[in-house]
Amino acid sequence: MTQATLAYHWTQEDFLRAWEAGAFRHRVELVNGEVWPVVIGAWHGKTVGRVTRALPGDGVEVTAATLPSGDSLPDPDCWVQRGDAKPLRSLGSKLEVWDPADVHLVVEVSDDTMLHDLQIKARLYGKAGYPVYWVVTKEAIYEHTEPYPGGYHNRREYTPGERIPVRYAESDLAVTDLIALG
Repeated sequence: MTQATLAYHWTQEDFLRAWEAGAFRHRVELVNGEVWPVVIGAWHGKTVGRVTRALPGDGVEVTAATLPSGDSLPDPDCWVQRGDAKPLRSLGSKLEVWDPADVHLVVEVSDDTMLHDLQIKARLYGKAGYPVYWVVTKEAIYEHTEPYPGGYHNRREYTPGERIPVRYAESDLAVTDLIALG
């Protein structure tokens, strides 16, 4: 006879208490009540650096801070907020909650986590109301726009040789300049 195992569903408060007490030995994030490990390999790290350096920075702040989204505490690889934005409130002793209108772009760089990022995190960020979400992979960048409670209404794939719009800056970037080789 097979028995179902019970998975612990973490609340934000429980996760923050454990995180602030140093209970996790590795970098983790809270997604829909589950604690997910955050693993950064060589390609991933290089690509995050490329994206962060390439994003236009006039009047904005590019950050890699945790971005509270609903009951989750995901760690996007980077995100862009309005430069003069003020947090709505603090969460625990180290995190801040932001108005979705102040968040211009959320970016996840995906190597081993592509399906999670295209599905689960797209629903998470869309429900939170963040206007543009990119998933950067080795082959393409997927741009999600028009958020709604179930995710995003639109997803478009940009491949090497194309340019992806940077909507908050009314500009664009070459996909090949953003994706690291290898």
